[in-house]
Amino acid sequence: MRRSAVWLAAAALLAASIGAGASKRTFRMGFTPWPSEMSAAGLATSASFIEKHADLVSVMMIGGLPWQEALDGKPFPPDVMRQFAVKPPAGHRVFLSISPLAMDRKSLAPYWGVRDNMPLPREWASRRFDSPEVVKALTSFTLRAVKAMEPAYLAIGVESNALLSHDRTAWQDYKRLHRSVYASVKRLYPRLPVFFTTEVNHYLERASEAKGSGQAAEVADLMRHSDLFAMSYYPHMSYDTRWPIPADFFTFARKFGKPIAVSETGMLSQPVTVTGIRLRGSEADQAQYYSVLLAAAAKDGYRFVVTFCTTDYERLLPAIPESAREIANIWTYTGLQTSAGRPKPALGLWDRALAAPL
Repeated sequence: MRRSAVWLAAAALLAASIGAGASKRTFRMGFTPWPSEMSAAGLATSASFIEKHADLVSVMMIGGLPWQEALDGKPFPPDVMRQFAVKPPAGHRVFLSISPLAMDRKSLAPYWGVRDNMPLPREWASRRFDSPEVVKALTSFTLRAVKAMEPAYLAIGVESNALLSHDRTAWQDYKRLHRSVYASVKRLYPRLPVFFTTEVNHYLERASEAKGSGQAAEVADLMRHSDLFAMSYYPHMSYDTRWPIPADFFTFARKFGKPIAVSETGMLSQPVTVTGIRLRGSEADQAQYYSVLLAAAAKDGYRFVVTFCTTDYERLLPAIPESAREIANIWTYTGLQTSAGRPKPALGLWDRALAAPL
C-alpha cells in the first residue's frame, strides 16, 4: 500500500473514533531524547523533533543509581548531575522515570558512578529490594531528583510487574519498597502524580514467562499506591497480538478507576529478526496501532502518551555494545520518522492529535 493511502486509511479510523470535530485533548504528548546516532547530530535530531512534535519530555533514569552516595547523602557523580540539569523546551513538561530494577527486570539496578550501568558494589549486590539501605537510598535519590528537575509526572518504577513474572518472592519485597518510597514522596509533594509503570504484554500474560503469574491481582494490589495506571506497550513484541489492533484493546486500563497514561510505546514500521525470531512491522501496522492508541487516549482522558523513539536509529546500532546490539534492534524502526528524516504515516496521526489545544 502506498504511504499516502496508509495515512488516509489510518486518519479516517482516528477521525471516526474521536470525532473529526474534536477540538481539545486531555493528554500531553512526548518522546524520550534517545538519539538516532551517536553524535551531536543524532542528539540534535531528537531535540528538534521533540520541540516540534511534543509538549512533554520523558527523562528515563534506568541505567542504575548512585546507591552509596544516595544512602550517605553525599554529592552525586558529575554524570548524574548532568542528567539533573536537563531542561525541557519552552512549553514542555518533564516526565521523570526512576527505576530500582535492572534492565533484565529481575534484579537490583546497577551502579551509576562515572557512567551508568556499572557493576554493583559487592555489599549492594546481595541486598533485597526491601532492605533498609535500598529503601533509604532510593527515597533519597528520588527526592533529590524531584527537587532538581521539578517533573510534572514521576514514575518510581519502570515495567515493575515484569519482576513478578521472574521472581514472585522478590516481587513481594519490591512492593514493600514501592509503597515506602511512594509514601515518602507524597508527604513532600502531595500534588505530584507518583506511580509505577506496567508492561502490558506481561500484564496480559502474553509473555511466556508471565503466564500463570497472577498479574491482574498483583498489579491491582500495588495500584493502591499509584496515582496513575501507566502502560508500557510494544505490540510487535508478542505473537499473541491481534492484527489489526482491536479498537477496544485498551479498555482493560479502565478497571483500576485511576487516570490512565502511556509511559512508553512504539511499533515497528518494518520487520526485524532478533535471536532468530521475526518481529512484525510495517508502516501500515504502525499507523493502525497509533490510530487505536490515540483514539483511546482521547476517549478515556489519558494524562499523557509517550513514544520512546522520535527517529529510527539503525545508525546508532554500531555504537551499542555487541552483546546488547541484537536486543536493541527490537526498537530500531519504531521512530515516527526514518533516519533520513522522512515522516511516516503515523506521524501525521500524531501531529493531528497534537494540534488540538491541551
